[in-house]
Amino acid sequence: MSLLLLNASNRIAQGFLKVAVESGKYEKIICADIFPTYFTVQRLLKFKSSLSANIELFKVGDRQDLHDVIKQANNILYVSHDYYQTTASKKNLLVATLDLVKNRNYKTVAYVAPVEHDHQEEIDEWKHLEVEGRRFIPQLVGIRSDITFGPQSTFTNKLAQRIYNGESIYFQNTGQSCAPIFTGDLEQIVAQVLAGSHAGKLLLAKGHKHIDFKSIIHLIEDSLGSTYKAKLNQSFIEKIIHPTNNCIIGQQLYCPSYINLTKLIANYKALENTGYDQVVGDKLVDIEDYHKNNKTVVDQSLKADYQLSYLIG
Repeated sequence: MSLLLLNASNRIAQGFLKVAVESGKYEKIICADIFPTYFTVQRLLKFKSSLSANIELFKVGDRQDLHDVIKQANNILYVSHDYYQTTASKKNLLVATLDLVKNRNYKTVAYVAPVEHDHQEEIDEWKHLEVEGRRFIPQLVGIRSDITFGPQSTFTNKLAQRIYNGESIYFQNTGQSCAPIFTGDLEQIVAQVLAGSHAGKLLLAKGHKHIDFKSIIHLIEDSLGSTYKAKLNQSFIEKIIHPTNNCIIGQQLYCPSYINLTKLIANYKALENTGYDQVVGDKLVDIEDYHKNNKTVVDQSLKADYQLSYLIG
């Protein structure tokens, strides 16, 4: 049995890769990605080196590449990628994937759409895509996740990196709160899906506790150590041209992942339970307990190469 993991390079997808390897049921795992920079290849290769399994990497450059790689597996797990400027739309690749999958017989077809990977201009697109997808792929499972925290989180690790490096964080306090889910808990939900559970369902994965973004930042500060404090809105340049402003100058100043981080905090709206078949997760890890009992470690060995081309990180 084989598994195709689409958009495998990002942190969250790497956690799913580990789960798939540990299950021991796949003779081959294909990690496909558009790999827009060398950094995105490097980070997956580094993670892959920690696993002992038959894992192949495949670069998707066009629709024909996607068609070719889809034919090589009988189970598919799609994870929305964390590239915010390389592609004009996050939904196009998923639409193309579902279109190619619908005429083939797959045991499992699932996608995971973490809110932190959204293009902020495309919020709420995922439900529509899942409804359309199920018309042609009855077994399709869609997982929409709230903000994540933990070792494989894109969101909290980006915040931790900026706090650790003493970089300013442009912060608009909107008073919104989220229900963060531990990446390990999200991985267990994905493991259940890969084992055959929840077929044909649209799932919402979120934690039991609601917390605002400033409180999350304080939790990360404490877990880094007493010497680390977040520098909120302390950049003079950001006060003039803030990263949430969609202007050409801002796109040259700030790297896309930082722009999306600040937009996510500024635009976030709580995920409502309505419209989903099931809210999943039981005995979930609490975000406050996790950060009180676990030290956050920032990995500086893989400095994003694209980040170096921007005047501000």
